[in-house]
Amino acid sequence: MHILTITSLYPNCLQPRHGIFVKTRFEYLDKIPGFSRTVIAPVAWAPVLSWLPGHRFRLYAGVPERENQNGIEVYHPRYTTIPGTGLVDVGRAMEKAAGSVIAEVFNHAEQFDLIDGQYLYPDGVAAAYVACKLDKPLVLTARGSDVNYWMTREDARTKILDAIDYADAVICVSQALKKSLMEYGVAEEKLVVLPNGVDETVFHREHKPTTHQDYLLSVGNLVPLKGHDIALRALSSLPDKKLIIIGQGPEEKALKQLARDLAIFDRVIFLGHVPQRDLARYYVHADAVLLMSSMEGMPNVILESLACGTPVIATSVGGIPEIVDDSKGILLKERSPEALAQALADFYSKNWDHDAIAASMKSLDWVSVAERQHDLYKKVLAGRWAKI
Repeated sequence: MHILTITSLYPNCLQPRHGIFVKTRFEYLDKIPGFSRTVIAPVAWAPVLSWLPGHRFRLYAGVPERENQNGIEVYHPRYTTIPGTGLVDVGRAMEKAAGSVIAEVFNHAEQFDLIDGQYLYPDGVAAAYVACKLDKPLVLTARGSDVNYWMTREDARTKILDAIDYADAVICVSQALKKSLMEYGVAEEKLVVLPNGVDETVFHREHKPTTHQDYLLSVGNLVPLKGHDIALRALSSLPDKKLIIIGQGPEEKALKQLARDLAIFDRVIFLGHVPQRDLARYYVHADAVLLMSSMEGMPNVILESLACGTPVIATSVGGIPEIVDDSKGILLKERSPEALAQALADFYSKNWDHDAIAASMKSLDWVSVAERQHDLYKKVLAGRWAKI
């Protein structure tokens, strides 16, 4: 079985954590005998913006057109976009970019069995265009904002539903995403819930802290929807605590200025990018992990923190309530600094069983998730062959 994945959510040498959850899932599929894959991860190119120093599109321009990542060929064809205008059909642009690679790399379509599209829009839409043109089975994956945001946009929603209609199956990383898609009229039998897993070789509680660290941890891209600003504002109510923020993004300068304005800059550490294998020790030594997101699918930050035995304080959005109960942390019904400050006060008044928290995550290992996804691919292919 050879799979062709089409997605913009995939790491590259300049963005090693971009879409790391997609790569991690497939790395466990790679261990299954008879499974192989190729990745097409299109990169956006925008006129003028791609030449501006410091602009994110300038970074994209530096991504190599081809990489070999641990034996997996990853292609980064360019597609043109004009952000914020709606002048470009991004799904079609990505399809054209992917098609150029397919024509060059594959002598004939029979060299791969199935197309996998990660993230419904525009990636999944582009994958559907390609699959339809080549008459290939298609499996899509819904991950979060593709449903929570893009399905609220009529132009995107129509294209997403068309892509889902063509697809043989749609993986949802949480029950919440499945429920949302069903509310838009997607048939339940087409939807399969396969949550993200945890790499137990990295995220575990073997290295228990020997001293009390007195810091809180916030992990995620430095963008508004992650709510790092809420964590900073709540920290001002805890004068004896520190906050470590791990992540990169366009809000870094504004967040640092906010910390100065709140007179807490000396208690906040901005670490930027931290390699995946180094994250565990930050989780293990933290009092709690904060995730103040406005929307989520099934965030790996939550899974990784709990696997390390560290409780979480998070907004009650997406699939988070499916994982976090009172024994693992606190869920906020209101996304505000005041609500977080009260939750932190409640948090420090309770004793947490860190070993029990870690043990509760044993069932969400990547090995079993990969096996279930591989079984889904086999069923899709068997069903496809039965129709021919």
